[in-house]
Amino acid sequence: MIAPAVPLDDRPRRMAISEGLSVRDLRWIADAYEQAQRVRLETAERIRAILQGRDDRKDIVQVLGPARDVLTAIRRAETDGPVPLLGRTLRRYADEERELRKAMLSALALHPAWPWLEQVKGMGATLAAKLLSRLDVTRARSPSSFWAYCGLATVPGIEYRCAACGVRVSYPTRYRVKGPHLRPDTKSSCEGSLTAYRGPENGVRVAQPRPGVGEKPSYDQYVKKVCYLIGVSFLRSGSTYADYYREQRERLGRERRGWTAGRIHFSALRKMEKLFLAHLWLVWREAVGLPTTTPYAQAILEREDYIEPGRMIDPVRHES
Repeated sequence: MIAPAVPLDDRPRRMAISEGLSVRDLRWIADAYEQAQRVRLETAERIRAILQGRDDRKDIVQVLGPARDVLTAIRRAETDGPVPLLGRTLRRYADEERELRKAMLSALALHPAWPWLEQVKGMGATLAAKLLSRLDVTRARSPSSFWAYCGLATVPGIEYRCAACGVRVSYPTRYRVKGPHLRPDTKSSCEGSLTAYRGPENGVRVAQPRPGVGEKPSYDQYVKKVCYLIGVSFLRSGSTYADYYREQRERLGRERRGWTAGRIHFSALRKMEKLFLAHLWLVWREAVGLPTTTPYAQAILEREDYIEPGRMIDPVRHES
């Protein structure tokens, strides 16, 4: 049985329809919008379950037509559906979601980074609001500050190699390597052993691991999830950033023998997200008149041909 909808705090709704919104309001607007959307979807699913006979109150089901048509009619106030109270609840939250989205767009229009962000394919208003509401460019002296806060920084690591199969893998220094490993490009186990080859003193760094049981994360887990969703959106939309992802995926496939396809994918995805955050940092700092460090950005991205933020703008959006 589907859990009943959870009522929203009324304060964000009252504020969302008022005037005088600012960039500082982005966080609560984004949070309230996400909550309103979640409750609206939960309520719609509850109604759909009743219409399809999946609910324990199927005795009150009326022959109203396909669930999709009924839900549309409820939002248009043409009917209250099989359970009038749920129908009115769905309509109220749908209206609230629309109002909050308007407020979100109004606040985004005032943000100094939005003129660039809205031209990046795959970057919608909802994802932008969730990300911008969590970042403070005045406290970030370099793009790496954004990376660390978003859980995309690197930590000291150790590179291990196997003399038998030639595989090379790197893990955080706290990780204890044990058990068999897979041969490169195969799913068979290797009888050789992994031996520490290089360490932090040689500049070995790996992706920041998840916090262990009972450990407090050193980054914002929510914004890390948002960055992942942004990366997925870039790939699905065919954003220019997706070209960078494919470039990194191919390079890692050549250089990282023994890595699984999944590990290569997530590593390339993180590199794409870090490039995007570096661009956001640069554009945002320039827009508010803060000093930037382009040469440093080139160095930390380890690219001789540094990609400028302007090159990532979608031509179609730019022309419109």
